[in-house]
Amino acid sequence: MVQSLIDKGEQGGFLPIFPTWNSYTSEMIGDHAAAVIVDAYVKGLRNFDVASAWRLIRQNDFVTPPRDQYIGGRGRRALDSYQRYGFIPMEDEVLDGFHHHEQVSRTLEYAYDDYVSSQFAEALGHTKDAALLRRRSANWRNVFDPSTGFVRGRHANGQWVTPFDPSKPASFITEGVPWQYTFFVPHDIPGLIQASGGPANFIAKLDRLFAKGLYDQGNEPSHGIAYLYNDAEVPWKTQERVRQIMLSQFHTGPDGLPGNDDAGQMSAWYVLTAMGFYPKCPGTLFYTIGSPLFTRIVIHQDNGRNFTILASGNSAERIFVRSAKLNGKPLPQLEFSHQDIVTGSTLVLEMSAKPHQAKPESNDGK
Repeated sequence: MVQSLIDKGEQGGFLPIFPTWNSYTSEMIGDHAAAVIVDAYVKGLRNFDVASAWRLIRQNDFVTPPRDQYIGGRGRRALDSYQRYGFIPMEDEVLDGFHHHEQVSRTLEYAYDDYVSSQFAEALGHTKDAALLRRRSANWRNVFDPSTGFVRGRHANGQWVTPFDPSKPASFITEGVPWQYTFFVPHDIPGLIQASGGPANFIAKLDRLFAKGLYDQGNEPSHGIAYLYNDAEVPWKTQERVRQIMLSQFHTGPDGLPGNDDAGQMSAWYVLTAMGFYPKCPGTLFYTIGSPLFTRIVIHQDNGRNFTILASGNSAERIFVRSAKLNGKPLPQLEFSHQDIVTGSTLVLEMSAKPHQAKPESNDGK
């Protein structure tokens, strides 16, 4: 799959933004071929043309194609504005895209793309590009309004769009509302927590999103949100939320998915969450732990080294993780690495009926 993306880039001149029907299109808003390629690379899947991959990713990061290619779907939309201002201003209406406007969502997604590109550049020894892309990955801050605590449309002169209600649809947000997209900074959650006023404010904002019914499992921008409680050190809230979502949003009827499966993402969220973990940030090695549905999960691998999750005492009532050990050693955080899967490990979770309202215990076994 990765080599196919690279072949398309070699044959068509640019990596696709959103390939459909074997064609370039200007649909959707990110530049996530880079995320797919880099995620494979960091996880040890490297039997593709790495040098061509980097050349093509770098080109998407910095180069706008000639006009005839651009309108045909090649290249990042509004890249010139993004590089000039550090965000896409409201004055750039992005008319050469399937989705017009949506400037804030594009800025957030490009900042994430820049992060994964920076990781690839660093790994390959392109230190100057890595440093520049790492700085650009902080562009999410340019559309984060500290006075409201939400991402918000912004004009070229720096002024924020008014009026503003983060719970209502806006032209600068894609298929969602600012409240949802504010949490799309997967590569810098500690920075987002700090910008939000610290862990307590961040947790309260997450709680309000759910209380207001603004969490939308049927659309991808919400998919990582329930796991963010882990980063704010209240993992029991993640465990509670993901169980609620699995049981209330998915079922075995003809409309058993909460939304369009979108190339498998709705199903993927459920399968991973049911196993008890989810990628913290695609393009990196780490998974964050939730609340598995099963008492025993085994991932069988071609190398013969199985990855096993044992959820001791797991049940419909015992949904909270009281302690976690990987290969007998306490996990300081509720996360593990892809390498722990590949090398074959055993993750033991002690489940409890009561939320452990602190960092889960990791060594007393009570």
